[in-house]
Amino acid sequence: MTVQYVAATGLTLLFLMLLANLLVNLYARAVVREALDEGVRAAAPVDAPAGACDARANDVLDDLLRGPMGDGITVTCTVATDRSRAHADVTLRSWLPALIPAWQFTVDASARRET
Repeated sequence: MTVQYVAATGLTLLFLMLLANLLVNLYARAVVREALDEGVRAAAPVDAPAGACDARANDVLDDLLRGPMGDGITVTCTVATDRSRAHADVTLRSWLPALIPAWQFTVDASARRET
């Protein structure tokens, strides 16, 4: 009975850890989406300085995803005369790399610029 109890407890803790990892990754995805939205909004005004999109997106990421979790995020912004676009390549490392690989995805955002 003791071996079964220890095995069941271990598997339960492993499941809870994987669930927590999923929730943290979903939070990180939402932060990246919000950072890109903030970046393109910062570049939307006609008189926005060059680099406003990159600066604002990186500020949001630095505020909400500090430490090693934010290290796998690369943001690039492109500002044209009619639209501002932001693109992020994201790699979120797994807490248990032997069981689950890193989660890789891309996020895009765009906004129409003022004329």
